[in-house]
Order: sequence, then structure tokens, then C-alpha cells
Amino acid sequence: MPVFFYFFLAVCLLILQTSFLTSLPDWLGRPDPLFILIVFIAVRLQPPHAPVLLLLLGLIMDIFSGIFLGIYPIAYLLLFFILYALSRRLIIHEQVHQIPLVLSCYLFVNGLLFGIASFLAPENSLVWNWKKVLLQMLLLGIMTLPLFAFFDFLDSWLTPKKAYMFFQRKRQKNTFRD
Repeated sequence: MPVFFYFFLAVCLLILQTSFLTSLPDWLGRPDPLFILIVFIAVRLQPPHAPVLLLLLGLIMDIFSGIFLGIYPIAYLLLFFILYALSRRLIIHEQVHQIPLVLSCYLFVNGLLFGIASFLAPENSLVWNWKKVLLQMLLLGIMTLPLFAFFDFLDSWLTPKKAYMFFQRKRQKNTFRD
């Protein structure tokens, strides 16, 4: 159930990101709430659901903004497997680690995308603009904690046990038992 909701939420964030947030001035930057959701999905969902969802989101990102098809799904799947391997040894679920986690994942994914794109199209000279990257990282750092809190709230609301308890009537206590 949460997988379908996360897919719908990601599509809504992508539409918001590609239509409304592109009209912001260049000095303000381009917020990327979809990337925060992708890191949240990679950290919180388990292997059967998360890789499939990240693959679909990567394909959608390729349709909207990709030059070469398949770059975003590869990057998102690689990000998931790295975070899944790290979560066995490190505590990356804590609130203190969310901002550095998102920022390091952003650098990793964008570096991977830049490297693959420059390898596949050597005739085009791609420029790595540190000013835009650092501005994007600042925006991601500001948006990470509120969006992670919102996604945690949605995750706790959509878990099957809590959703089942939401629709179930509370039991009356038996007065004859202790």
C-alpha cells in the first residue's frame, strides 16, 4: 500500500519540480524535493519494494530530464544498494544523520550522472558548476529535515498495522478480567 502512495507522491513532486519550481529565479536555485523522497525510499523501504520503485522513478526522471535513457535508474539503484549495505553497519536512520546523508547522496548521484554523461558523449564539453551544486546542496540541507519528518508521518500513517487500527473500533475492556 505505501509503495503506490510513494509512487503517486513522487509523480506529484516531479510535476511540482518541473513546472512550478522552474519559474523561480536562478539566484534562488532549483529545489529538488523528489531527491529527498528518493533517499527516504532508499533508506526506509525494504529490498523487494524499494528497488522496483526507484527503478520506476528513475525511468520517469529519464523521461522528463534525461539525455541518455537508463542513467537515472542505474544511479538510483546503485544508491539504494550502497545505502542498504551501509545501513547494516551504520546508523543512518537517525535524524542527526539525515542532512549529511542526503547531501552526500546528492554529490554521489550527480557525480555519477556527470561521469556517465561525459563518458557517453565525449564530443560535448560538460561543465561541473560548483556554484550551482553548492546552492543546490544548501537548498537540500534546508529542506531535508521538514520533508523527512513529513515522509515519516506519512509512513507511520500508511503502515498496515496503524491503518488497520485506524478503521477498527476500539475494544471495550472486560470488567471481569484483570
